[in-house]
Amino acid sequence: MTAPTIVAQRPVIAGDKQLTVSTIRIAANYYDTVIFDDSPDKRHVGMVIGGYVIDHSSKRANDREAAMEQHREALIAARNETPKAVRA
Repeated sequence: MTAPTIVAQRPVIAGDKQLTVSTIRIAANYYDTVIFDDSPDKRHVGMVIGGYVIDHSSKRANDREAAMEQHREALIAARNETPKAVRA
């Protein structure tokens, strides 16, 4: 088995957000997109933005085209949405 490969990775700095949207290829037909909190105090870890729980959840795609669409959508959310607390 090979190591995961970064397919796309973009920083997003907007307002008090310092995030990275990352999409990796784990195996053939398996891609994951994740949003990470890069702020020094990790103020947004565990919060929700664009359907992702920052630093905790990912969205899977079965091909590169779908993965890149998810990556674009995650970038738009990271730039434009305000992170919200997870509802209990």
